[in-house]
Amino acid sequence: MAMPRGRIRGFVRRPTPEQLTQLGAAEHLSLTPREAEQYAAILDRTLVGVDRVDELCAPTPPLVHTDRDPGGPPCDADDPFHAFIRRCQVKGAPEGPLAGFTVGVKDNLAVAGIPITNASRTLSYTPTTDAVVVARLLAAGADIVGKTNLDDFSTSGTGESSWYGPARNAVDPTRSAGGSSGGSGSAVRSGAVDLALGVDEGGSARIPASFNGVVSIKPTQGLVPSHGLTYMDHTIDSVCPMARTVELTARMLDVISGHSDRDPQWVRGKPAPTTAAASLGDGVAGLRIGVVTEAADPALCEPGVLAGFDTACSALRADGASLAPVSIPLWSDAWAIETTLLLHMAWLTAQSDGSGYSHLGEMDVERTHAFGLVRRLEADSFPPFFKVWLLGGRYLHDSYFSTYFAKAANLRRALTAQLDAAFEEFDLLVTPTTPQVAPVLLDRPAEDPELLSRGTTMVANCCVLNLSGHPALAVPSGVDGATGMPTSIQIVAPHWADALTFRAGAVIEAMAGVTPGGTPPQLKTREWQVSP
Repeated sequence: MAMPRGRIRGFVRRPTPEQLTQLGAAEHLSLTPREAEQYAAILDRTLVGVDRVDELCAPTPPLVHTDRDPGGPPCDADDPFHAFIRRCQVKGAPEGPLAGFTVGVKDNLAVAGIPITNASRTLSYTPTTDAVVVARLLAAGADIVGKTNLDDFSTSGTGESSWYGPARNAVDPTRSAGGSSGGSGSAVRSGAVDLALGVDEGGSARIPASFNGVVSIKPTQGLVPSHGLTYMDHTIDSVCPMARTVELTARMLDVISGHSDRDPQWVRGKPAPTTAAASLGDGVAGLRIGVVTEAADPALCEPGVLAGFDTACSALRADGASLAPVSIPLWSDAWAIETTLLLHMAWLTAQSDGSGYSHLGEMDVERTHAFGLVRRLEADSFPPFFKVWLLGGRYLHDSYFSTYFAKAANLRRALTAQLDAAFEEFDLLVTPTTPQVAPVLLDRPAEDPELLSRGTTMVANCCVLNLSGHPALAVPSGVDGATGMPTSIQIVAPHWADALTFRAGAVIEAMAGVTPGGTPPQLKTREWQVSP
């Protein structure tokens, strides 16, 4: 050891010269035996700092709402649409803007004391702190009553990759509830919860909203803190409110938005919480709205989706808005750009054991450890999309030196600039949310190639805004006459103008009506208290 320490044991093991030779080779270094000896001695001194970190105590926020029943997996009778992985009970504040409302939390967000599974067969983990959005909902008076189903590690759009089996659409249980936040969409539409949290990296909250006929917004990147999430990448992760009405979704966004120093995302400045609910009645009279031509292409969208979209656009005109076509040349290439980025970014996040490098917020050390164990011991159980990202990311990094990451990042900037240019002419942009209605679920086991072939076009109009960071609200636009399934319109605003999307959403909702919800099954609770 290089110097005395206060502890007796448990220090970081020092690498041997032989280990450094192997590590150097992995980093394209050719260490001579003498260099390996020298660097072993240098690292012995350097790692003293790491040992000191082990002895320091990092602050963690206190757990305010401690009335918690971790519950357990529901039976089919209590969960007919397979929307939940676990039913639980966490009581929020007795008063607040969301007092009396029940919430389902996507099972890739941390709720202290409740296991988080990511809908995977790999190691589950029980957090000791709440995600920022969870803490804010509880402080606003909401009660959390379940962790909702999702695609395995959030890596698909149909729900079919969930190890627990797919969530089922609350309109037609033979069809997909969407993904990856399908359980949240189904739980809201069925009436099992009043509100839900989804997470969106390429449409993963807006797709379930579209398929189930409910409302969700992907906020401006950085507006809603993502601390407590199982991350893909901090520049595309978005935590999203979901509800049956525009008003409830706006109220939920007002509660969960705003700066937090626990947030790993980085934005220029400290965003204030929104006040979206206050402007719902302002309408769209005088607003200029651009109809994105690439997004409403008949070659992309089903006829029923376009019919609902046209009806919604007519409602906006009737309320006094002017609509005109606008072209975003890179729109149709957004998924190719995001795929290229995800191959690199998801791979890099995995190398950091799930935390993501350049993390600027509070980190969950235990969760990082748990993910590290999963990555090293249970990687064979990862879902197919995640395996593709790991293999493709490593291949592009090693064989093409990350040049495709660099080019895709520049194309992302160009796409964002095209959207910003459109907002110099228009106040809002509109598109169909998904080009198709909810597809029929597979009714048999499927191998990875088939699962990988399903559900890629559904992200076409959503992933654009994950890349650009603009807010995008999904609102029901009607019902497809051929299938009876919901259709949806997407309303896009400039950065930080999230409230403006709700003004247009309220107009469309007044035309299309609020989609009905079912009667939620009674939640069975038991006596539970913190041990003294």
